[in-house]
Amino acid sequence: MDKNNSLRKVLLIEDSDTDAFMIQKAIQRYSKDTECMRAATLKAGEEILQQGGIDLLLLDLGLPDTSSPKDTYEQIKKWTGKLPVVVMTNLEDHDLAKVMVHEGVADFLNKDLIAKDPKHMEKAIDFSMERHAAGRQLVQDKDEMLRYLSGGYSVSDK
Repeated sequence: MDKNNSLRKVLLIEDSDTDAFMIQKAIQRYSKDTECMRAATLKAGEEILQQGGIDLLLLDLGLPDTSSPKDTYEQIKKWTGKLPVVVMTNLEDHDLAKVMVHEGVADFLNKDLIAKDPKHMEKAIDFSMERHAAGRQLVQDKDEMLRYLSGGYSVSDK
C-alpha cells in the first residue's frame, strides 16, 4: 500500500453478482479506507493485477474460465508472494483450505460468514495485509542477515 495514500485497493474476482454485491457492501460499510474493484473472470482479474496498484486480492474459487477450484488457485498462486490473497468460497473443503494457506494464501473465508456477519470482511482484509507485510519484512531481514554473514557489507554499513 502506498504510504502517501491511505486508500487500500482491493481486487475482487467474483462471477456471482449477488456475492459481489454482498462483499462490496461489507467493504463499503466496515472498511472505509478500502476501494474495491471487481472482475468477473480470472482472465479479467489477472489483467488488472498485471497493471499493478492492487494491495489485496479477494478470490472466488468457482470462476467461469477455470475448470475447478483447484485450477483457479493454481492459476492465481503466483500472486501470493506479491500481495495477500484471501480465498472466498462456499466450499466446505478444510483440507483444500489448509493446502492453500500452506502455499501462501493469506486467509480462507467462507462466504456464509460474510453474509451472517459482514464485519468478517474488515477483519480478513486488515489481518491479511498485516500478515503479508510481516512476512515480507521477515524475508527482507533474512536477506539482509545473509548478505551480512556472507560479507556483502560491513557492520559500519548498518
